[in-house]
Amino acid sequence: MLRRLSAVAVACLLPGCGPSGPDIGTGDLLQVTLPDLSRMHAYVQEQYREAHAAVTTLEADPRAEARERGDAYGRLGMLLMAGEHFDAAEPCLLNARRLAPDEFRWIYYLAHLFEKKGDLTAAVEHFEQAIAMRPADFPTLIHLANAYIDAGRPAAVGPVMERARTLRPGDAGIRYQLGRAALASRDYAGAVESLEAALRLNPRATIAHYPLALAYRGLGDLDNARRHLERSGTRSSSGFEAGLSFDLEDPLQVELREVLRSPQLHRDLALRADANRNWPEAAIQFRRAVEMEPDNPTLRLSLGIALNRAGDSRTALAELEEAARLDPALAQAHDAIGAILERAGRDGEAVDHYLAAVEHDPEALATRRRLADALLRTGRPESALSHYRRVIELDPEAEEARFGEAMALVRLNRHREARQRLLDAMSHHPGQPAFANALARLLAASPDPRVRDGRRAFELVQGVVQGQKTTAVAETMAMALAELGQFGVAIEWQRMAMEVARDAGRSDIAREMSANLDLYTRGQPSRTPWRDDEPELRPGPAVEPGLLGP
Repeated sequence: MLRRLSAVAVACLLPGCGPSGPDIGTGDLLQVTLPDLSRMHAYVQEQYREAHAAVTTLEADPRAEARERGDAYGRLGMLLMAGEHFDAAEPCLLNARRLAPDEFRWIYYLAHLFEKKGDLTAAVEHFEQAIAMRPADFPTLIHLANAYIDAGRPAAVGPVMERARTLRPGDAGIRYQLGRAALASRDYAGAVESLEAALRLNPRATIAHYPLALAYRGLGDLDNARRHLERSGTRSSSGFEAGLSFDLEDPLQVELREVLRSPQLHRDLALRADANRNWPEAAIQFRRAVEMEPDNPTLRLSLGIALNRAGDSRTALAELEEAARLDPALAQAHDAIGAILERAGRDGEAVDHYLAAVEHDPEALATRRRLADALLRTGRPESALSHYRRVIELDPEAEEARFGEAMALVRLNRHREARQRLLDAMSHHPGQPAFANALARLLAASPDPRVRDGRRAFELVQGVVQGQKTTAVAETMAMALAELGQFGVAIEWQRMAMEVARDAGRSDIAREMSANLDLYTRGQPSRTPWRDDEPELRPGPAVEPGLLGP
């Protein structure tokens, strides 16, 4: 089929090939048939049938102009191409080209179609013809360079990119194509130079790391080769995923991507917006997909997450609850619902959804840790402890779970166990000051004399205070000094901690801290390492009043 149609394409595009006006008959055109529609989405079937009917109607109308007929064939070809029915799209686009030989779009889309079908010779020919029609079309110059490289003609890239450079001198995509061409020519030094320049111009374009790794390997620089390979993408069941490409404003490609309305199209557009952190646009596209498939729980989940990121948590919650209703085993929906509810201060409901999430996905460690935090906040430290320990069992390096485990033990007044857990955590994470500060508090103010060690507490907090001059660390220093009997200095540190809290607009916290100040003034050390309302014993996000209001 490919060879026969490609021969027809060449014959139809030769100068003097035949008439291009309304007197062209259907016998001069290729037969067009639709692919099997039975397994396609109803929205897609409808669009294919409408476009095909438009072609049939115009062909039956002797008054129809050639360009009008060409547009109808072209639209059907675009729809089929967007749906990746390339064999069915080819005769449509060839007919459109035959009927409207001066229409740039059809030769352009034919070039991409042949590229998709693997006929790189035909793709190059059609891109060259497109450039002949529009010599200053920047996207087509980039596509032509790409086709030259894929067709094994890297030497042809230089002149094309020089022309592109006159249009957009600082474009990163030009350097990327030059780098690929150099790599294909085994000019490894030139490839490194161009690809590194491309990444400097656009560091987010991770697609450049893979050819850059190959170029460094060609130079024998295995360290840099390994570094770029690690940043280039991942292997999956579908092959190599190279990451984000270079930005290329190409209106015709956008038109092709968006011509076929389907849930998959809107999902893809949403994911593209999500990758660019454009949450409102992602929500719009997911909403359109949901309108087409309202009973799809995964699309509802995605819409809810996008809405939440866009700042509409109230509407997001409704979509997430609908996703969970459609699929009660959808753990991610329960997790996302729990995250919104705890921000709204509805911890009891959040716990219920977190429990449902870990029931259906027991190895969702982030969800299980959030569940443990919520249980600790709501006065269930024993239950929280079991979930923290499960997270640590599955991921021994989980910092937050290790800290939560120690705080749950503090809540349970099991201070000796808490001390040991903090020591273990410090050995796993020696550079994490939160563990040292927590251990210092426990050693300074535990009511258990077998746990207290004022001298060690002071040593620990001294090491923390150099880089962490916070209210919490200042209060720990005061506790350690008071335990050592240095009440005058302890009073100074406690007052400083209270002043910092007041300056931060937290007079309520400063008032709570005054209880320890009174103790030190009377010459008594603290025996309360943490107040019940302190963040260490109430982990989780801050409550946002009115989050779910109208």
